[in-house]
Amino acid sequence: MKAHNDEILDRLVFIDRTIIHAVQACHSDASVPQELKECVSRLRQRSSQAQQALHARDEPRMRQSVDELARLSDEAQHRIHPYDGMNYALKSAVILTHIELSALRYQLT
Repeated sequence: MKAHNDEILDRLVFIDRTIIHAVQACHSDASVPQELKECVSRLRQRSSQAQQALHARDEPRMRQSVDELARLSDEAQHRIHPYDGMNYALKSAVILTHIELSALRYQLT
């Protein structure tokens, strides 16, 4: 089980890094819509909660956090599509976050 938790933690840390890239891209581009900035900010908060739950060995809370992260990443991904002129760094970070969260959810089932 330790190896499984380590693998999940590694994936959560990677997801957190991609979210941080999205946060940075939001702050560096004044044209990013406020709704997307707020969504990315909520992703960052929930990512920290998922890692804390994993460290506390609170599997139900960790799964709930991952589910909420997946929902938020889906929302963020939908919010980037109407804005074709959005910067590449933000688009790629949001899409990669969504892909990684989908893979983590699959791993947890």
